[in-house]
Amino acid sequence: MNITLSPDVEKRIQELVERGDYPNADALVQEAVGSFLDVESEEDLEAIRRRIEISESEIDRGEFLEYDAENIGDLAKDVHARGKKRLVEGRKAGPRG
Repeated sequence: MNITLSPDVEKRIQELVERGDYPNADALVQEAVGSFLDVESEEDLEAIRRRIEISESEIDRGEFLEYDAENIGDLAKDVHARGKKRLVEGRKAGPRG
């Protein structure tokens, strides 16, 4: 993988390597990306925890639906409809990048 960095970032990396903080630029970039991914994973976990707390509160307030053999088809239809809606909304928003 080849990655292009701005001259300012390259200069800062070189300074840290020359100072002896890292043996080379690859080691610094590897650590930086690893740290970023760890933080991103923690943020994902926190978002999941928040959603679970919200869901548990909704359940405590009785804001849920129960499904059984007779109405489980309704769940599938609902999931399908919500998925289609999200796809349409995603197309309206345009490409992400």
